[in-house]
Amino acid sequence: MKNAITAWKWSLGVVARSYRTVIVLAALIALWGFAAYEWLGMPAESSALLMVLSLIWAIAQILATAVVVGGTLASAGETAANSERSLHPRALWTLGLKTLGTTLAFCAASLVLVWFCNSAFGWVNAHSVEVASFMTFHSQKPVSHELIEIVFDGVEWLVWIIVSGFLMALFLALVRGGWGQAGKQLGKILASCSFRTPFMTSLLSVVAFGELIYKLANWHPIVPPGFWDYTQLIVRFSLALLLLSAGLLFWLLALARLYRPKQEISQAG
Repeated sequence: MKNAITAWKWSLGVVARSYRTVIVLAALIALWGFAAYEWLGMPAESSALLMVLSLIWAIAQILATAVVVGGTLASAGETAANSERSLHPRALWTLGLKTLGTTLAFCAASLVLVWFCNSAFGWVNAHSVEVASFMTFHSQKPVSHELIEIVFDGVEWLVWIIVSGFLMALFLALVRGGWGQAGKQLGKILASCSFRTPFMTSLLSVVAFGELIYKLANWHPIVPPGFWDYTQLIVRFSLALLLLSAGLLFWLLALARLYRPKQEISQAG
């Protein structure tokens, strides 16, 4: 627990000193979201030229995502390994071709895992009424399917937190030691992200920053309609986006700090 508190304090300190990086990451997320929105808004029935442009746009978004995600994760690992005090904005996209290929391969494998989990939860949620009926029949007491859905949603959120932390930690191991070393640590990383300190770190990151983001995004102050209404909307969502990028950086840095190999800890000390 002492190591976790130290990692949290260090991560918060790095994020606080890296306010420029937080702003740049928020801007990159906003640009990616806008590009994805425009891509989804393209007409389904279009000319061959528009279809080609849509494909190019999609590939560009995938590459941009791999560059930012891979660069940020790799830089978080390097920052934790050297016990640095801040994270430079350039670290968000500094990525070599070899690491880019590794990131794309890892993202493809991650998408398969995410698709499998999403399909499994979709199937489970679709049978909430049957589960409620089964429990009502055997307990001889009415069981609401809404209660079953709430329980399923809670379990689903916990699993998504575990999966997200697992993928981040696995990529950190992949960058540090390659595919072979990451494969050897697969079981250990999954166990630690499921019920040990890294899981608590992931849970803390999601609950603390997620609650703040949710409250801020859904808070609607009473202001005169028109200019001030649009202004408060822009300010609220801008702050929520900054909190999102700060929370992501905190999550990555804390996990990277907790997963430092012993040799890195001795060198930093």
